[in-house]
Amino acid sequence: MQISFLKDLATPRDPTSPFSFLNYLFSKGRLQKFINLGTFLPARREYEDYMRWCASHFSRAVRYGTEITRVDAVHNPDTGKVDRFNVHWTDLATGLPGSACARNVVVATGGSPAVPPLFAPFATGSDARFIHSSHYATAIPSLSPSLLAPASPKHFVVVGGGQSAAEIYVDLGVRFPEAKVTLLVKDSSLRPSDDSPFVNEIFDPDRVTPTYELGAAERAAKREKDKGTNYGVVRLELLERIYAELYAQEVDEPCEEKWRCRVRDSTTVVGVERLQGSSQSGGVRLEIAKTGKENAEREVLEVGLVVFATGYVRDAHVRILEGTRGLLAAEGGGAAAVAAPVEETAEEAPVEEAPVAETAPETTPEVVAPEPVEVQTTTETTVESTPAPPASLPAPGTITSVTAVAPAPETTTTTTTTETTTTETTETTPSPSSSAAAVTAPSAPSAAADATTTEEIKTTVSITSTPPIFPVGRDYKVQYAPGAVEEGAGVWLQGCNERTHGLSDTLLSILAHRGGEVVQSIFGPSGSK
Repeated sequence: MQISFLKDLATPRDPTSPFSFLNYLFSKGRLQKFINLGTFLPARREYEDYMRWCASHFSRAVRYGTEITRVDAVHNPDTGKVDRFNVHWTDLATGLPGSACARNVVVATGGSPAVPPLFAPFATGSDARFIHSSHYATAIPSLSPSLLAPASPKHFVVVGGGQSAAEIYVDLGVRFPEAKVTLLVKDSSLRPSDDSPFVNEIFDPDRVTPTYELGAAERAAKREKDKGTNYGVVRLELLERIYAELYAQEVDEPCEEKWRCRVRDSTTVVGVERLQGSSQSGGVRLEIAKTGKENAEREVLEVGLVVFATGYVRDAHVRILEGTRGLLAAEGGGAAAVAAPVEETAEEAPVEEAPVAETAPETTPEVVAPEPVEVQTTTETTVESTPAPPASLPAPGTITSVTAVAPAPETTTTTTTTETTTTETTETTPSPSSSAAAVTAPSAPSAAADATTTEEIKTTVSITSTPPIFPVGRDYKVQYAPGAVEEGAGVWLQGCNERTHGLSDTLLSILAHRGGEVVQSIFGPSGSK
C-alpha cells in the first residue's frame, strides 16, 4: 500500500469503530505480529482481505454480480416533483433484469480500466496477451502456463510509469526468472512520489471545503500541482530497488541490450500486431519509438505479454444517470447550469502513466444555461485507386494489427472547431492535433502488384452550445434544478468528483469522512454517528 493503514474505512472518523484495520488484525490473531513488522504500509493482499472482511458483515444487504444499467426519476403525481428513483440492473449470471425504488441513491461505481485504443482489439479473447494492471493479480496465475509455453516469446512488457507499473515490472522479473522484462515509460524518467508530511496535508479532510470553494481555473491549477503525490509516480524505496538491480546487471554486462530486465524511458508504443503461425502462438509484435518522434525510426519487439498500467476512467455515473438529465437546470428552465466542453480528438499512442481523467469536465454552478445545441458535421472523402480490388477490413475478432500514425506538422487531416455560447460570452476553441489510428488487415488478392489506394477524410464539427453534466454540491449531492426533486430525495456521487473536491476524492485517504458526510446529508447530523 502507499498510505498508512490508519487511513482505513473507519478509523479517521471513529477510532473506536469495530471496522478498523487494527480490529481486523486483532480478529485474525495477527495484531502483535503486525506490530513487530514496524510498518504503516500493509501488503496489498492483506488490505484486500481486510476490505473483504468488512464487506462480509453486510453480505445480506448487498447484491453481488449485478450491473447497474440506469437510474430513472419517478414523479409524484400530486406535486409533479421527483420523489423517488428507479434503479435498474442486470444479473450477470442469469442475464435477467431487476429494479428497486428508493428515495436516496448513492452512485459509487469506482473507476474502470482505461484501455488504450491501440490495445483494445487485442485485450479480449481466449488468448488475450494484453491485460490492464487492475487485472494483473488475478489474471497472471491462469496465464502463466501459456506464457511459459515453448512457442510463446519469453519477453514481457509493462507500459506505464507509475507505482502499479513499477510493482508489476518487479514482480514479473521475480516470477519469471528466465524471461526478459521491459518497462516502457513515456516520460523522460521514472519519478518519485512526494509523501512528505507537509505535502500529505492536501489529503486531509479539512482541505476539501477550501478546494470546493475555489474557482474552476484555480481548482484545475491546484489539481495539476498536486498530481505529483499520486499520479504517474513511484515510491522512492521501489525506485532505489529498481535502480540497484539495473546497476547490478551493468556490472556483469556493459551492453544494456543484453540485460534481462530493462527500463526504457521516453518510449511510446506506436504499433501492435499479432504474430501469425503456430511457431509464434500467442505472441504479439510491438512497434516502439521515441516519445515525440513517433514518425521517426521505430524498433520492433516480439513479446508474449503486455501489461498496461494506464489508469482509469471515472465516468460510469454519466451513463447511469442519463435518464435524469432532464432534471438539470440547463434543460429544466432554471438559471444555473454546468457546461461540459465537447472535444473531437484522434486517438493517442497508449503509453500513459497517469490515470485518465474523467470524461466529465470541470463544473461551476454559476454558469448561465446555454442555448439549444446545433451540431453541423461536414465530411469530405476523396478516394483515388487503381483497378485493383480494395482490401477489406477484418471482422472485430480477426484484427491483426493496429498502428498509430502521427500527422506531419505541416499537414492537418482533421479540424474541429468548438464554439460555446452563453448569454454572457462566446468562445471558440480549436481542438489540439493528435495522432490518428490506422487498422491494417491482410490484403485481398490483387490483380496489380503495384496497386495503391489513398483515402483522405476531412471533418469539420461546429458546436454552438454544450450539454450539461451532473454538478454536485459540497455534500456530493447532485444539484438538479431548483424544485425538480422533493426535499429528502436525491442522488449522491462518490469517487468521481476530483475536479470539484480535490485529489483525495478518488482515494482511500478520506473515504471514511466522505461516507460520513453523505450519510449526514441524507439522514441529518444524527445519522452519521
